[in-house]
Amino acid sequence: MVKQFKFLLVAMVFFADLNAQDYLSVPITNPVLFPAGGNQIANNKVEISEENFIFLYDTLDLPFIDDFSTNRQRKRITDLTDSRLTDSVFYKLFIGGRPFPDTVGFTEDSTFKYLVNQQGDTNSRQANLSITIQFSDLTDCTADYQNYVVFPAYNYSEQAGVPKDTVYVNARFRQDSVTLFTVAPNPADLWTDASTYINRTFGLNPPSIGVATFDGLDELGQPYGIDKPLRVIADYLSSVPLDLENVADTNVYLSFFYQPKGLARDGPERGDSLVLEFYNASTKRWAGIWNSIGFAADTFAQEIIKVPVFLQQDGFRFRFKNYANSAGAFDQWHIDYIYLDDNRTETQEFYNDIAYVYNAPSMLKDYYAMPYWHFRNNPSSYMADSAFTIVNNASDRNFLVFNFLTVPDPTAPGSNLYKFPSDPTSSINLPQDTFQFRYPTPFEFPAAQVDTAIVFESIFDIQFRPRNDFIRSNDTVISRTVLQDYYAYDDGTAEAGYGVNPALSIDGLTAYMAVRYDIPFADTLKGFQTYFLPQKDDVTKQKIVLSVWSSLNPTVLLYERTATAAPVFSETNGIVTYTLDTALVVGQTFYIGFKTIGANSVNVGYDLNTNHKDKVFFSQNGALWTAASAGIDDGALMLRPVFRNRVFDVGIKAERLTQSDLTVFPNPTNGILNLRFDGEIKFETLQLFDVTGKQILNQVYHHQIDLSSLPKGIYFLKVQSESGHQLTKKVILSQ
Repeated sequence: MVKQFKFLLVAMVFFADLNAQDYLSVPITNPVLFPAGGNQIANNKVEISEENFIFLYDTLDLPFIDDFSTNRQRKRITDLTDSRLTDSVFYKLFIGGRPFPDTVGFTEDSTFKYLVNQQGDTNSRQANLSITIQFSDLTDCTADYQNYVVFPAYNYSEQAGVPKDTVYVNARFRQDSVTLFTVAPNPADLWTDASTYINRTFGLNPPSIGVATFDGLDELGQPYGIDKPLRVIADYLSSVPLDLENVADTNVYLSFFYQPKGLARDGPERGDSLVLEFYNASTKRWAGIWNSIGFAADTFAQEIIKVPVFLQQDGFRFRFKNYANSAGAFDQWHIDYIYLDDNRTETQEFYNDIAYVYNAPSMLKDYYAMPYWHFRNNPSSYMADSAFTIVNNASDRNFLVFNFLTVPDPTAPGSNLYKFPSDPTSSINLPQDTFQFRYPTPFEFPAAQVDTAIVFESIFDIQFRPRNDFIRSNDTVISRTVLQDYYAYDDGTAEAGYGVNPALSIDGLTAYMAVRYDIPFADTLKGFQTYFLPQKDDVTKQKIVLSVWSSLNPTVLLYERTATAAPVFSETNGIVTYTLDTALVVGQTFYIGFKTIGANSVNVGYDLNTNHKDKVFFSQNGALWTAASAGIDDGALMLRPVFRNRVFDVGIKAERLTQSDLTVFPNPTNGILNLRFDGEIKFETLQLFDVTGKQILNQVYHHQIDLSSLPKGIYFLKVQSESGHQLTKKVILSQ
């Protein structure tokens, strides 16, 4: 009872810290792993379970190497037209090599035939004949048949002149069939399961870019059990079969690096553990070989473990698994740089390898994305002066490392907008050391190409010569500069959630959060994007008020509207877009955010890999605002403003509207009202009000509307352009 209570306390970590006004929470799902298309398989309307697929794997030779710079887990099948699929009907029960048309079933316990005399007394008992069957329960996507000696699942009695009396018993073995899809081997697969999260954001100073993260979430990004949190065996990372039977040297060692917590919000405790198991291909059994209980560390530790000679067989496998809280992304471990080979020693801790450690930096000073017409206004002011990358030398000696930065020209394949250096240069990389490369970036994306939304790629490469790098895939990282219609401080991932605890105000229990943006000139705000973390509290009925401010101190509210959509995550990529119901012009400094009304706090995605914490503010009454608390980790709140490229764009004249520009006719009208505008400006919305100010109509602008269903009287027609300018006309309905 004490243990279960502890688990429940751990599960409450993602709730608000009642002693803090704002807080960071543990994600209880991972939308990045949600399957595309929901539960349906593409090109097929029937829901297909993952258990309907039998994955086949090639047996690989040594060496086995994976640093998780790419995802080499088996891929979930999303298309039944995949050329690797073969569908087959599998039967559970065979006799003599053929499916047996059985309806009664069999049992492993002996059953009998009883002979009864005319008085009803049993004279004798004879065992029913046994039979050997081949049976598979077809679970775990395998058709692994075993022989069983069984008996018919019934007893019966025979008496002269009396019909046979049959009494059925519980049958363990029954005939059934299922259609399974056999998936041909994929040579790129190194792992037979997919429940760990391969990512580049959770590891803290990993040996190379990318880690395999173990937590309490399954391969679909869902908690293993949220209603009753328990410590469970959660994720598995199981190797494909390996041929160790013909190794040249029996000194076969497996090495790997591991780290608890990293950048996660919740690391493993002493009751949580990471386990390594080896597979005996002869006995078909797994056995534990190593484990670690939870501890605190901000570095990766390396383990080197010998594979016993008796396990060096064709079909050897190894796997990692973790014990974790089943309620979400709790108790995280990260594994990196797995290497299995022969002719090794237990002291071989070095590898002839250099590797990037983190993702490529943004080529913009402050953002990962921004509106292209804002960038075009003054490109040099937004380009980063230089770009930095972190590189790790895993060897035990110096290397001359050559580094390159290339920005391809998207309009001219084979050409570059920028390349550094023009001639190869190198620097000394000390053994077992992490160092930083600085790439000067004295260029800007050409304004001529930024006349519409565009994405530029910047490719960072490292190499040492002669080129005999241990792992090549960790030598290149790519930065994507998004010039579209929105700003983003964040890199698109949410390692945590940010929330504000509600407090009593004149509107009830309220909480506010906001993010500051500074833009080059006044422009028209269209809406904003945000990322709501799924949470156990039911926030679907929580009232959320979209808000825009020009100042927080003093508070100057520009816009607010109660959102019609609940504050819940999007199942596609986690991002939810709210569109303002009216165009709003904002100045060069403004804040976007929302107010929530209700007892529950609402958690918004918080990116821990970028730092714009100084732009985050919160309030509990809407009047007194505070910067994010000191206890909040550095990061970026995932609230992004979306703009229109309209009147305030560079080179476009401001709108000048007069009442004479808009004509409505006939007026008075008996129902049909026509609208004509003498100009080039486009109108976006149309609203109609009665004399009391009550809104009667709110729709997209159209050159003709039908008012015949309304009572006669005086109305006021308001039209609004895409930039927010308005005109109002009095309309008389005479019918």
